[in-house]
Amino acid sequence: MKRVRACVRFAGRLATTVCVTCAPAAAQNRPVTPSPLMHAVRAVIPPVIDGRLIDEAWNMAEPATTFTQRDPDEGRAATERTEVRFLFDDEALYVAARMFDGEPALITHRMSTRDAGSADADVISIFLDPMHDRLTGAIFRVSAANVQQDSILYNDTWTDGSWDAVWQSAVTIDEAGWCAEMRIPLSQLRFSGGDRQTWGVNVERHIRRKNEYDWLNMVPKNESGTASRMLDLQGLDGITPRRRMELLPYTAARSEFVAPESGDPFNDGSRAFAGAGLDAKLGVTSNITATATVNPDFGQVEVDPAVVNLSAFETFFEEKRPFFLEGSQIFSNYGRGGSNDFWGFNNSEPQIFYSRRIGRAPQISLDGDHTDTPAATTILGAAKLTGKTNGGWSLGLLDAVTAKEHGRQVSTGLPISRSIVEPFTNYTVMRVQRDINPRVSIGMLSTAVNRRLETTTLRDELTSSAYIAGADAFFFLDEKRDWVIVGNIAGSRVSGTTTAITTLQESAQRYFQRPDGPHVRLDPARTSLAGYTGRVNLNRNSGVWKVNAALWAGSPGFESNDLGFLSTGDRAGMHTVVQYRDVTPGRYVRFWNAWVSKYYTWNFARQLQSNGLSANGNWTLLNYWNVNTNVGRNWRTLDDRLTRGGPSAAAPGGGNVNVNVNSDGRKRLALNSAARVRWSDAGAWNHTFSASITVKPSDRVNLTLGPTLERSYTVAQYVDTIDDATATATYGSRYIFGALNQTQLSMTSRVNVILSPFVSIQVFAQPLIAAGDYFGFKELARPRTFDFAEYGTAAGSLSRDAADATYIVDPDGTGGTDAFAFDDPDFNLRSLKVNAVFRWEIKPGSTLYAVWTRQQTDDTGRGVFRAGRDIRAMLTAPGDDVVLFKIAYWFGR
Repeated sequence: MKRVRACVRFAGRLATTVCVTCAPAAAQNRPVTPSPLMHAVRAVIPPVIDGRLIDEAWNMAEPATTFTQRDPDEGRAATERTEVRFLFDDEALYVAARMFDGEPALITHRMSTRDAGSADADVISIFLDPMHDRLTGAIFRVSAANVQQDSILYNDTWTDGSWDAVWQSAVTIDEAGWCAEMRIPLSQLRFSGGDRQTWGVNVERHIRRKNEYDWLNMVPKNESGTASRMLDLQGLDGITPRRRMELLPYTAARSEFVAPESGDPFNDGSRAFAGAGLDAKLGVTSNITATATVNPDFGQVEVDPAVVNLSAFETFFEEKRPFFLEGSQIFSNYGRGGSNDFWGFNNSEPQIFYSRRIGRAPQISLDGDHTDTPAATTILGAAKLTGKTNGGWSLGLLDAVTAKEHGRQVSTGLPISRSIVEPFTNYTVMRVQRDINPRVSIGMLSTAVNRRLETTTLRDELTSSAYIAGADAFFFLDEKRDWVIVGNIAGSRVSGTTTAITTLQESAQRYFQRPDGPHVRLDPARTSLAGYTGRVNLNRNSGVWKVNAALWAGSPGFESNDLGFLSTGDRAGMHTVVQYRDVTPGRYVRFWNAWVSKYYTWNFARQLQSNGLSANGNWTLLNYWNVNTNVGRNWRTLDDRLTRGGPSAAAPGGGNVNVNVNSDGRKRLALNSAARVRWSDAGAWNHTFSASITVKPSDRVNLTLGPTLERSYTVAQYVDTIDDATATATYGSRYIFGALNQTQLSMTSRVNVILSPFVSIQVFAQPLIAAGDYFGFKELARPRTFDFAEYGTAAGSLSRDAADATYIVDPDGTGGTDAFAFDDPDFNLRSLKVNAVFRWEIKPGSTLYAVWTRQQTDDTGRGVFRAGRDIRAMLTAPGDDVVLFKIAYWFGR
């Protein structure tokens, strides 16, 4: 009670009676104009960060009080009064926020994890632009439960929540509202030297129960800008930038309990490891920071979900490892500056830098009755240099070294052998960007991969070097920075043996062996491969009507998968999107928007590969339920990937309808549902239904779970390619397909138990069962068609060898063509993944983790989906357990 009374007494000293009580309704509806300047005051004695706001130093600072609603009633005065003050000394910036509330018992103070995407509570957010460049900054958020969130602001409006600063906060709740106090060390901020400082600043208050967002300087919803819209924070005189210095050593113990196979000499059921490593940060200058890691451990990172992938391309998984996430925006904004919208329709534009390539699973597979290979490549060390100079130069440099990894194999009657499964490799990424003026910026991005290939197998499987160099720029066409043109272009070159380069030519990204591709040719004598990619984008960043248009291309020879991500190459395309936004609340709808798009893609032989039209509508109702619908139609084109290296086939037209309905997420019970229906003119279809429920039984517990059921029928799913000189209609090969009935059921679940702002337990579980039943096997009858000759009816004969689980085909019955066989492609998958993490932030920056991960899989079966049987098989399948204890302790200033 003493703390409550002290906070109230201080509020009384600082505010008049009208500040403490809610103003009359008529006054709350008057539009307001915020002050263009804010002032910070030097504190002789720094305040104690306890959330009570009783320190005398706060009496010296003039409060900012004029807040404007952005939601729900744009342009109106805030319904509750807010006061924000700024102090500083040579070590830190201090913020005091007093959030008055006429109904303090209704203040939402639910717990959440640190850096949760959206804190389910009342929140005060401080936006800072210490460089005062109107493009970048930092955001510090504190909820009424004293849960912190921090993020980097870049490209004026985009945020990156992977940044973790070390700062202090405290809150109190009383009968007048709630108070928040923050201490942000200057070492956590990047700013220029100088006796007189001017920073950018803005403040946002979120009143959760009202879904109200109040801004000190409000940006209208149909306009753009965050960093560029900040007020000037003056008075920060006499401070000097602090060079950041931090050390984060860790130690970890790990035990693995892996179900052994009979006769496996590499696994007796359990093994244990211990390790130590170090992360370090050093301010090279006031604005440039060097970050390094030695022997990093990412055991606390959530496991990737299980997927069923029947395509020729790998699955893309998001980066989750802290070292590679922090500061990643300086690399990921390549070709993305200036514009606040980037749309993609059948866009296969490559990603030049994909940090998950560093430390990936070994790329060389071993053959043997039993094998033992590492799950990931050891990262011996990595270092980053990031920052922005006073002259507008942004710099990012990353270098990482991964170890040579060995695997072991054994077969009956043979001794154990040891082979290299991943070579010693060096990865380098460099990013430079120059803001010439507020309307123009140019930059470049380059990557390099160099491998030490010591064996013939390594030289035949992997490239020895891979390089990419690219340039990007953006230019605002008007003074308001509304219309913007963004572009980038890059070239790649990879080198290796003839075998390695031939493999790249034949890979799914390019298929140079296509017999009817007039623009590509397989050259088995090549020892290098080169190509280019580029994109130009036009965007209107704000306004009721918005436009986005793009032209892009990636040549057949472009390759970025050594340190980037490329799915389909040999593509060019364009799209145009027109969007209308109505942010004025009406009789039934609080906000709605609609857009329509037209898109095309071609290969470099100018053969049309997609031609479609899509439209979308999105409505937020007055009760904050949301409804989203999408409809699309695509027309018949060619498909040069269906045969996976063979001639082009036809791609039938089709369409889709998607509907999503989401309830008000503020409630203790929230529902989300989605339905998607897709079909093709040839008869294929896909039906996907999902629903999730979020339950908040208390302010400390959050549970989300929901099933997703997907059923599909595919007319022609690729199975195999058989060389046969008699198949003259299809260039001497038979391209085998089957009809496929597929069913997949998953139930992604998350449980968060927040014991305090610093202690949490998070559990992720994903059960998945899937089955695929192939039938009606056939071959492509003629190129550039979607016509097939089905075995046993339209062509030859088909039989199944149950003992070997193979199909035997005689393509011409009693003719002279040889019979051939292919494996039965039917499949079943039952997978269960569980990841539980206990996290305790011992002190700011220092964390203790206890992690349990379990993965169990069963893949027996013949493509028949039976939910009850499959669930029992999934729950009783053998599994692997990993238990990890890790502590990282922060030293810094």
